Amino acid sequence: MDWIFLSPHYDDIALSCAGFVWDQASLGNQVSVWTICAGEVPHGSLSPFAESLHARWDTGTQAVAHRRSEDIASCAAMNAAYLHLDLPDCIYRGGPAHFYASEEAIFGEVHPQEDQLVHSLAARLKAMLPAGAQVVCPLTLGGHVDHRLTRRAAEELGLPLWYYSDYPYALKNATELERLTQVGWQPTATAISAQGLTQWQAAVAAHTSQISTFWPDLPTMRQAIAWYAHQFGFTLWKKP
Repeated sequence: MDWIFLSPHYDDIALSCAGFVWDQASLGNQVSVWTICAGEVPHGSLSPFAESLHARWDTGTQAVAHRRSEDIASCAAMNAAYLHLDLPDCIYRGGPAHFYASEEAIFGEVHPQEDQLVHSLAARLKAMLPAGAQVVCPLTLGGHVDHRLTRRAAEELGLPLWYYSDYPYALKNATELERLTQVGWQPTATAISAQGLTQWQAAVAAHTSQISTFWPDLPTMRQAIAWYAHQFGFTLWKKP
């Protein structure tokens, strides 16, 4: 079986699905992580918001190259293949005015000028997908604009989809998951193996520049991932 996991950013599948990815690969399935917003930093000035993220990540203008190398190591920990598309992260798009130049903007709606981008991304994905692949996309818990863009493009494929809960945003959106079951969505829960949990933690740890976004240090991250895995396991969702 081929599994294709659509990751809006370099770290999203590591954060949300790494234990399941490793377990599926260990069963002999072909698993690939396709990162959508993996393109280079465009030429021209960056927004102060983007510059502040580069400073927090301690990557400077080499942010994409740095994060790409992290993702390669992370996918190795998951025993997954990887594919990096050339769409830039939302924080770089829409210059010189910049469509998403604040924390509030990146958790808002897709900019109207990017509607065509959704359509072209869907067409590109459809042309690349292997026949019969199980395609997994984000539920968009938390509402990040790149997660929304990824889901919209996936839903334009006209194919059956699985959906994953966006971690760590899922922790603050339990009521949204409850609502899904009330309107007929079907959850399929899976326990993560002990080795799967270890590889989940390793896959997240590989994204060294991103740890400070969510946790003060690696031990706290590992504890948080272990708690989440033991509390919730892993669930894929299907639309009614």
